[in-house]
Amino acid sequence: MFSVIASAIFDSFGTMFSSTYFVFWIYFPYWIAILTALAVSPLTILLPQFLKGDLSWPNIDDVKDEWIINGKRYNLKPFYDSHPGGSFALRAARGSDCTGLVESYHIFIERDVFMKMIARFEIKDAPPAEPPKVVYSDPFYEDLKKSVREHFKGQPRSAHKMTWLHIGLCVLAWVSMWVLIYLHLVKDQMWAIPFIGLLSWYLTGNVMHDSTHNAFVTTPWVNRLCSHAAFPYGVNVAGWQIQHVLSHHIYTNEEEDVDLYHYEPVMFLDRSSGSWSLSPAFHALRLVYMLSSSIPHLALVVPYGLALHQIDPAHGHRMYDRVKAINSHRAELRWCLIGEALCLFGFYGIVYSYQGLLKGICSQMSIYVISSYLFGFFTQVSHLQEECFAEPKKLEELSWARRQVEACIDYESSSRFWAQMSGGLNTQALHHCIPGVSAMHLRALYPRFREVCRKHKVKLKEAASLAKLIQGFIRFCN
Repeated sequence: MFSVIASAIFDSFGTMFSSTYFVFWIYFPYWIAILTALAVSPLTILLPQFLKGDLSWPNIDDVKDEWIINGKRYNLKPFYDSHPGGSFALRAARGSDCTGLVESYHIFIERDVFMKMIARFEIKDAPPAEPPKVVYSDPFYEDLKKSVREHFKGQPRSAHKMTWLHIGLCVLAWVSMWVLIYLHLVKDQMWAIPFIGLLSWYLTGNVMHDSTHNAFVTTPWVNRLCSHAAFPYGVNVAGWQIQHVLSHHIYTNEEEDVDLYHYEPVMFLDRSSGSWSLSPAFHALRLVYMLSSSIPHLALVVPYGLALHQIDPAHGHRMYDRVKAINSHRAELRWCLIGEALCLFGFYGIVYSYQGLLKGICSQMSIYVISSYLFGFFTQVSHLQEECFAEPKKLEELSWARRQVEACIDYESSSRFWAQMSGGLNTQALHHCIPGVSAMHLRALYPRFREVCRKHKVKLKEAASLAKLIQGFIRFCN
């Protein structure tokens, strides 16, 4: 019996080593650990919590038909069909304070004009909601919005969306990725793995990201469709809507920014970067492992946690429970979360049919490693720096737009290469202030942005070099 088990284990590892590039062998222990944890979690976590009544299925009937904007309650349901950004953007924010979304996504219309437009949707007999704790309209932000409008003045209404040339590049990248996926699965071409990972990131950064900000094209359903461009190696888009659009973009580097909690308790993101609590070698290994699983975490673990909302025994929190309206978001997007996850498992079934279980797992995880490192670098390196976290007293004095600039360090803002590779995330400070403008315009807008910052004495942080930026990121993730 023992010899049979030993032989099976030996054969399994032989299959893993023979079907994986040697550079990925270092990840085997980590892959085994996280996949085992996921596999046994229904018995070790879900079942005990179900028996105790701790699990919660999101109930759409519990979500109020209200959207809070600047301390007033509105019912925007009648606006679903006529909203220029589509109904999904409204549905996702239902039952929450969406002041930050309204203020940051409607920069091409005067603020007073916009508020008069939605006045007919105000719930007149409702008690006033809590007013925003942060100022959204200040001279700096109004000047910046005016400058952006001047940049696009006289151009077509869709001028601030993705350019046609760039759309063509994205289509080419998408077709190339699927050709490579075919070659990898059907023809067993392992050389395709790093290129699939690279292209999936390119589509995540340039298409998915812009689309979820309604910045890719003007047609809402096309944005919704294109937000899945990186499938099957992208994030769960419904989960991303909560994590990125509703949380990170409004509360950047603050308590409700869920990006700060993904890796607890293994890795904490705080301001104590003066010295490492671990040896540099162990800290580096921890980063290597943690960042290598960013995409599968967002594609699998996040929708799993949002759908069932189990308590993670590792840190005692439920998925994204720092977001105040998390139950409303879960209820509104529950079927999107689950539907995307089922489609992903359908693709895994195709992989299994061609490659078998172990080889399939190794090939998919290898691709995820590539896309995860690129995702982790471009989305996090500009925010997770010591200088990007203001002291609480200083933060209270800053308007919303000033907080966005405070929470970012930009780099290579004039570079076409880095704009393409990062999906415009090398200019995060500007992107956070005007998320509805395609990231492909940020390089051209940046001189204006720099001038507005200078005029209003807003400190715009730009990295002296990429090496120093990366070093700061590594030191901060202690």
